[in-house]
Amino acid sequence: MGNFIIALLVALLIIAALRSTKRRLTSGCCGGGDTVKSVKVADRDPSHYQHEAVISIDGMHCENCKKRVENALNSISGVYARANVEKKNADVLMKESLTEDVLRDTVMKAGYTVTGVTVQS
Repeated sequence: MGNFIIALLVALLIIAALRSTKRRLTSGCCGGGDTVKSVKVADRDPSHYQHEAVISIDGMHCENCKKRVENALNSISGVYARANVEKKNADVLMKESLTEDVLRDTVMKAGYTVTGVTVQS
């Protein structure tokens, strides 16, 4: 009888794991079928930005994650950011120099972990 209960619990765990995996594959790791809409940046010409930073980010797994990071950064006036899920970073172009703390806090408020910020002027 004890083996039957253990087998039943293992089967329930496997079913739950498979359902979770199926949901992630069909709707992204951030759940829900809704895709995140992008914040549009009016000035996308890199030559108009005098400052640059690269933020290393942990926790981006899908296109929705990428858009959330970009939206958080692009909501700052004078910023044009592009995130890359594979490289786990965001390239940030700035018209005015921003501190590492501002960039780090912005990404962290969006729900991601910042593992490093390199500001280049």
